Amino acid sequence: MIISNYEIIEKVSDTAHASVYKAFRKANPNRLFALKILKASTLSEHKKDQFRQKIEHLKVLNDPLVITPLSLGDLGDMDGNCFIAQDYVEGIPLNELMGAHSTVPLKGFFTIACGLARALDKVHEAGIIHGGVKPHNILVDPNTLDIRLIDFISAVDVTDVSHFIYGPDFVRGTLAYTSPEQTGRINHRVVFSSDLYSVGIVFYEMLTGRLPFYSDDPLELIHSHLAEEASKLRELNPGVPTVLSDMVAKLMLKEPEKRYQSSSGLLADLVKCRDEYSATGTIPEFPLESHVYTHRVTFISKMVGRDEEAKIILDEYEQVARGSFRSMLVSGLSGIGKTRLIQELQKPIVKHRGYFTSGKFDVYQKNIPYSSLIQALQNLMRTFLTESDERVALWKSKILKALVSNN
Repeated sequence: MIISNYEIIEKVSDTAHASVYKAFRKANPNRLFALKILKASTLSEHKKDQFRQKIEHLKVLNDPLVITPLSLGDLGDMDGNCFIAQDYVEGIPLNELMGAHSTVPLKGFFTIACGLARALDKVHEAGIIHGGVKPHNILVDPNTLDIRLIDFISAVDVTDVSHFIYGPDFVRGTLAYTSPEQTGRINHRVVFSSDLYSVGIVFYEMLTGRLPFYSDDPLELIHSHLAEEASKLRELNPGVPTVLSDMVAKLMLKEPEKRYQSSSGLLADLVKCRDEYSATGTIPEFPLESHVYTHRVTFISKMVGRDEEAKIILDEYEQVARGSFRSMLVSGLSGIGKTRLIQELQKPIVKHRGYFTSGKFDVYQKNIPYSSLIQALQNLMRTFLTESDERVALWKSKILKALVSNN
């Protein structure tokens, strides 16, 4: 690997989407960098501009607990590959540390957990959502257990490829820590509490040695995030204090407005638990997040007054799932909640391994007949392109069968 102005020292890691190298600038050999080579060679100019804008935004973060990207560069090869440069720090990813132990002891857990909550508090105070909190993005000093939060820019996102992809590394390494609202399957904005849901998954894995939800099928995993409750933490590890188990459960609540609302509130509870455990070896129960340390307004995304209509739509969908053919029209003026009503289908669609596609009539495309239907079919085809060959063949046969039977 040859990168202009840099001298490569060694390869640090390699994934399906990026390779990371340790390097230094030829003009300044005393400063080490981590160069993340993005393997997405089809990165559009629009996406590159988005990355550069985010890098500029991240420069407001100036804290030793977070390692933010410094620049986006081009490799200058024929494929147009890019790399992200950031400062290099020693440490091992948390997933490697957890891989060496079945669970993390409580003393070590509190050190790592308080560090992570403190780092996220700095990030959120700057108005930034990390969006990818997972053990792979948490560097830990194996001697002191000090942490650094990294990887604020990812080459691939859940919503970039029709809400999911079938790569096992992506399913295990990213989708397993994704919040319900990040899947794009529910009508909730991605806000700061999304990071806190991912933190809950990380804490759960640290204390039990396993993920709360996992499946090789991304649709099944998404459905778990949307609708299933995880096993009680204390059922898997009775040595975990009740109050700590309750904290993790609160972090992983499905409704964003019911989770912890601030990283500072989480940090305050963790510090209280740590100090009690250090002093007495036990942690008495106390009200969680008794003080909400945030000046932000929490918006609740809940449908009101459409229960009967939602039931009709869900009943019709259940008939379709059993093999019947159904068609339904939802009419009404702009802004009365038609889209929000249709969003109620997302959970059962995921449950039955179905697909959701949509298109919109654009005021600037009135000259194109059926433009909305064309857009919906194009979105559906993009989804099929992310599928495995076996699933594509299966759905082709199902569609042909349906067309013949309804002809």
